[in-house]
Amino acid sequence: MKLAALLLLCAGASAQSFDVASFTRIPPGTRHGGTTREVTPTSLTIRNATLGNSIFWAFGYENYRVVGPNWRDFPTDVVYNIAAKTGNPVSEAEIKQMFQNLLRARLSFAFHLEPRNLPVYALVVDRGGPKFQKSAPTGDQSMTSAGMYSTRFERVSMAQFVLTMDPPWTSRHVVDETGLTGLYDFTLNLAPFVLDPQTGKAILDARGAIDEESALIQALPRQLGLRLERKTAPLEVMVIDHAEKDPTAND
Repeated sequence: MKLAALLLLCAGASAQSFDVASFTRIPPGTRHGGTTREVTPTSLTIRNATLGNSIFWAFGYENYRVVGPNWRDFPTDVVYNIAAKTGNPVSEAEIKQMFQNLLRARLSFAFHLEPRNLPVYALVVDRGGPKFQKSAPTGDQSMTSAGMYSTRFERVSMAQFVLTMDPPWTSRHVVDETGLTGLYDFTLNLAPFVLDPQTGKAILDARGAIDEESALIQALPRQLGLRLERKTAPLEVMVIDHAEKDPTAND
């Protein structure tokens, strides 16, 4: 674990920097849209980005695997616009390393990695067993819409299926503990558990988002013979040691 963290830190530290970079904080109280990102071989443009957005794209750590200040993600008034250019075409992986260095330089961003026991959902087989069959020996893998809040999965493994239930769709990381191997075909329809039967409108959670987590907890046993079980599991997390809200001056 410590070696992996050291390699990650060294990789970022040794990467070259952007030739030109503008990193500005949007004035608090300013109305802004959603986060957008444009990457080319010679440029990176990110608008309306939080520190959490930036960490996820640069380092690959989702918000639930980051320990740090509450202002790092929405709702927050700490939002950035970033525009950077390279002297020569480079790969997206190199752009990400340059962006890691930019975060270090402009926000004095520092972190370490460590294992922590975090709340997760374990996907397990419910009493009575699974209510679906293995896929045919040949065919294409797909996840397609089968109607509002309904998805048809074909030739999908349980390890792939759990990824579709990770945050922000649920409040916890989901791990596969079904013990089921191979590929499967099935349809998961959340509509009966998402839509209020009296109004026909989507049921919202405490955040004001569609309550897919509650719908999954109800739908999985009934439709697939699976269930989500609350537990804790060791996960590698990024612990933010320091980060400034206001970036240093542009080059």
